[in-house]
Amino acid sequence: MELRQLTTEHERRIFAKCLEEARATRGNRFREPPHSRLGSAHLAFGTLYALFENEGEPAERMMSGFRVHDLAALPQSFPKPDVSHIPPRFVLEWGELWSLSRGAGRIARVAVGAVVGLRQARAVVIYAIAKPIDITKDYEPLGFVKVGRPVLWPYAETVEKGEIWVQGMVNEGEGLGQWVRSGYEMLFGASERRCTVRFENPFPQRLQPSPAVLRAEGDISMGGAGMSNGHGAPA
Repeated sequence: MELRQLTTEHERRIFAKCLEEARATRGNRFREPPHSRLGSAHLAFGTLYALFENEGEPAERMMSGFRVHDLAALPQSFPKPDVSHIPPRFVLEWGELWSLSRGAGRIARVAVGAVVGLRQARAVVIYAIAKPIDITKDYEPLGFVKVGRPVLWPYAETVEKGEIWVQGMVNEGEGLGQWVRSGYEMLFGASERRCTVRFENPFPQRLQPSPAVLRAEGDISMGGAGMSNGHGAPA
């Protein structure tokens, strides 16, 4: 699978269409009302990511996606949770999570942890839907903690034009660290026992081993020629 940051206007338009479809057809089934502009601002100025099944697939094949922004770039959607004790550029608001493929949303939720780590965030704020359907429990295993009571979300409504209430949640400290580690392990294959990073070679010319490596290989080869099998004969 591939997690890709979206950088072109075409990719952003595809993301917006997928988000609209997922909201209208999955789960709570809601939409952004015509008078709201918050979602448009998030999609225009936030950092967007999408999940693809295969590397290099066109934007039209994105399976899931999400948006993040730090509070130095865009304001917090609601005053609470209060994260004013942390410099704004180290606080991320995460939202616009969508999925059009079964299981892709769950993968994306873990992958966000790696993005959080790369952005060096100290706290992440979300506004999870609490009514009419409560999805806050989906975020508790990631380390998110509820702060305050649910609030009316004026920027969205159900497809039947009903109210939507959201619960402010924050992730920081050890919970955030565990989420970041889980994201790193999934995206980069890194763990406490195996610290590796997989990436494509950006300089495709043939790599040449250093003289030190060649000398080491020669020493090993010469040493192997004189080794015996333990019975006095060459191995």
